[in-house]
Amino acid sequence: MISRRTLLASASLGAVTAPLWLPGTAIGRRTAESPETCELALENRGSGTLNAYVTGREFGTDKWVLLRADSSLYHLEEPAAPETPLPVDCAIPVNESTVLTLPRMYGARVYFVHEDTLDFFVNPGPSLVEPAFAHPEDPNYSKVWSFCEFTFNDFQLFVNISYVDLVTALPIGLTLVGDDTHTVAELPDGAVDRIADELAAQADRDGQPWNDLVLRDAGGSVLRAVSPQSVMAPYFDRPDEMPFRDHWNTYIDQTWSKYRDTDLLVDNQGGRGVFTGRVVDDVLTFEGGHTFVKPESRDIFTCDHGPFTNNPDDPDDKKGILARLAAAFNRSTILDVSEQPNGATAADYYQHSDTNHWARAVHEHSPIGYAFPYDDVRPDGQPDESGAAHDENPQRLTIHAG
Repeated sequence: MISRRTLLASASLGAVTAPLWLPGTAIGRRTAESPETCELALENRGSGTLNAYVTGREFGTDKWVLLRADSSLYHLEEPAAPETPLPVDCAIPVNESTVLTLPRMYGARVYFVHEDTLDFFVNPGPSLVEPAFAHPEDPNYSKVWSFCEFTFNDFQLFVNISYVDLVTALPIGLTLVGDDTHTVAELPDGAVDRIADELAAQADRDGQPWNDLVLRDAGGSVLRAVSPQSVMAPYFDRPDEMPFRDHWNTYIDQTWSKYRDTDLLVDNQGGRGVFTGRVVDDVLTFEGGHTFVKPESRDIFTCDHGPFTNNPDDPDDKKGILARLAAAFNRSTILDVSEQPNGATAADYYQHSDTNHWARAVHEHSPIGYAFPYDDVRPDGQPDESGAAHDENPQRLTIHAG
């Protein structure tokens, strides 16, 4: 994906304190590096046993590693065959508070699993095969687990609660203490069931398979709800069979028709300029030569396909425009609001019948958290609802589950 994952996947984004399309990010680099380690406190706030796993790539070597219960790192070794079970036990039993020393890692996750352990595998490379939340054949499918994501490099620790992929019955919250204190709240009690109910109701309203996003255990309880791109992915090579393939068609056509005769203004914010676009020969064309062909539903939901493909070689101006276009489509504000993103407020989001109802349902029942990859795009002066925290001098990261 993009946005938070652009940061999470890179070990070299030292000059970034937030995704580049947000205002206020064009600041100078600190003269001192961030500390090489940080306290990681894992807390069990529920009933029953809880195990954690910390996975990612080691900063400086790019090797896959897992943090063990004694704060040592296990480096993946080359397996004899694909999908070889992880040969060591890297489960971290979580008590009321279990404190470890976290080294610099990137593209990293902290997994929690309730009343069980998780199965990891190793592929040639070596590379880590992590739990798959939407595939019934995965050995972790029926377990109650969740994760958050982080990158800890020489400039900052960036961590977020993401619902881009899923929400689960095991809520996670966090507090990051450094130069400031940053808190991200967990899903409220019962939120995953309310989200599941709303998705089922939306399926009844518009006939799209929103109810298929709800995954249940053998007893019928909600294990997790997954995002549209999760159920679309198996059909990427069979687009005619893809769920939600026609969800945005009418809205896209209406948008393209409007901006043949009307200017679309996109403010990249933070003094990066306002770009004017028009649809010319069926291509949305902005000054500076930044062009976007007509998107399809897959492009909007994934934010990383077709005209919204995350191309690292694109100029920063185009990346900024792309982020705001993708956010405006997912929130269904682009048709009615020709100044993006500052012409809209949060009250305008998800008001059209053709919208990202996954994101709408998640935000209705969650105080904060990414619901699609560019959910941290926001109008100037509006609060950030993306569920991310970052600090250049991290001292203690507390993550709780249950």
